[in-house]
Amino acid sequence: MNSLVGIVRPGIDQEINKGVLRKKLGKMRHLVIEEGIDPTYLDSIFPKILDLFNPQTVQYNGGIAKVKEWKISCYLEVMEGGIPCTNPCIDLLHVCQPLLNTCNELFAKWYKQQHACNGKALDEFRVTRVMTFITRYTPAPGEQALLKHIDGAGKVDGSVVVALPVDRWSNSEEENSFIGYGGGLTFWDGKGEDGKSLEVKYDTRSGDIAFIDRAVWHQANPITKGTRWALVIFYKIV
Repeated sequence: MNSLVGIVRPGIDQEINKGVLRKKLGKMRHLVIEEGIDPTYLDSIFPKILDLFNPQTVQYNGGIAKVKEWKISCYLEVMEGGIPCTNPCIDLLHVCQPLLNTCNELFAKWYKQQHACNGKALDEFRVTRVMTFITRYTPAPGEQALLKHIDGAGKVDGSVVVALPVDRWSNSEEENSFIGYGGGLTFWDGKGEDGKSLEVKYDTRSGDIAFIDRAVWHQANPITKGTRWALVIFYKIV
């Protein structure tokens, strides 16, 4: 746990364990922990993220959430074969490396708890990042949201989304804040009395971390003002 000191909030292990148990009672396969990542730590690295953020334009066959051309994310790590782009930002990867390592540990703790008693041998397993990117949402057409989708077209074992700070460095917080103008995450998970998936919404803020199991439908909700930033990691279990 020493590698997590200064980056995560104390007591997060217990909160993950309790949160998973509650979600399992509702047959849900996601968990959101408020300020699981220390917002002060994120503030300390965010100016460097702003300096290095350089979104790549990528094409998705068939589109993700009906968006074929995606141009609001900067990719730090990409899948084998240069998918979705061949020019990841290595400098930004170095800035975020301690945070990514922390997310690996937290995702592993969540995944082991989430899949306990599912007949899987999880005493020895390893999480591997297969794609990492930072997204900046804006009110501009095509940039407001990432509507209902599953990560990695269902070909990854899980994912993490970390809400990053409101940008108070490139302009005033009042100008850049999206708070009160949309944002957050929505999940379609579990089942209601009618047998349909429940719609669960979270008004996420800096440091909130979402753990998402394979093929869980969710979306980044639209904003109509400011900018909203998020770090996203796709994982495989080996």
